[in-house]
Amino acid sequence: MDFTVRQAGAADGEWLWVTKTRCLRAYIEQTYGAWDEDTQRARFDAVFIPEEIRIFAVGGRDAAFTAVRYDADVIQLFNLMVAPEFQNRGLGTGILRRLLADAQARNLPVRLQVMKVNPARQLYRRVGFREIPAEEIPTHYRMIWRPA
Repeated sequence: MDFTVRQAGAADGEWLWVTKTRCLRAYIEQTYGAWDEDTQRARFDAVFIPEEIRIFAVGGRDAAFTAVRYDADVIQLFNLMVAPEFQNRGLGTGILRRLLADAQARNLPVRLQVMKVNPARQLYRRVGFREIPAEEIPTHYRMIWRPA
């Protein structure tokens, strides 16, 4: 799937919040119980760093975003959110492959965590991420991809 990418800005905050809610609310409720809008919004606002967020558009429509931090020894993937109407069309795979090509060029591993109830884990496994059993916690798998 063809897409364009741009860095997020402060004006994108509401779209990012709505997209994250649409993507994760059911999994958060399955994992932690009832959704508390104020608590979830405060958590989102606390980690909203536009410089770490890229927005991916398909056909001129914002369709997905990532939150990624590049450290000296690792790339941290904090979020990959694909709006529901764009899911299961190859967009998430394309975004991940682009990130992993960058990681390969930098010779850096990529780390992430995914809620155990989130089927995105299968996507991560399909592109080469593996669980880190020693770092598993009751609610999440921690995963890593290593350059070849």
